[in-house]
Amino acid sequence: MEGFNEFYDFMLEYTDFLEETAEKEKDKLSALLSDDLKRIEHCLNEHQSTIKKTELFEKEREKLQKKIGIGGLTLREIIEKCSDPDEKDLLNKLYVRFKTAIDSVKHANKTSLQVAQMNLKIMEEVMPTGVTDAKCYNSKGIPSVRKNMGILNTKI
Repeated sequence: MEGFNEFYDFMLEYTDFLEETAEKEKDKLSALLSDDLKRIEHCLNEHQSTIKKTELFEKEREKLQKKIGIGGLTLREIIEKCSDPDEKDLLNKLYVRFKTAIDSVKHANKTSLQVAQMNLKIMEEVMPTGVTDAKCYNSKGIPSVRKNMGILNTKI
C-alpha cells in the first residue's frame, strides 16, 4: 500500500493513545465508585481533554487517509484491500489492539454512566427534596421549584 509506513505509524500512535484512554476511563470509574470528589473532578477534566484529543486524531486520520488514497475506508476495509501479506499482518495485529482499546473505553464509559445514574437516584431517594432544591437553577437561569418535598415536609 502506498503510504503504508506513514499510515501504520499514525495508527500505532492513535492506538497507544486509545489504550491510555482506556486506562483513564478505568480510573474514572474507580473514582466514581470511591466518591472522592477531587478525584472525580480530576478524571472529568481529563475526560474533556481526551475528547478533544480524540477529535484531533480523527481529523488527522481522515486527512492522512485521503492523502494516501484510502479516504472514507474503515481500518477493516483497508486491511482487506491490502495486497502485501506483511503489511496486512501488521495491520491485523494493530486492528485487534485498536478494537480492544475502543471496546474497553466504551465499556468503562457505559459502566461509569450507570454508576453516576445510580448515585443520582440514591441521592434523590435519600434527600427529602431530591437533587433539585431552591438554590438550583434550570438551563435558563431560573431558580427551580422545590419538587418531591415528601409527606414529612408538607404543611398541615
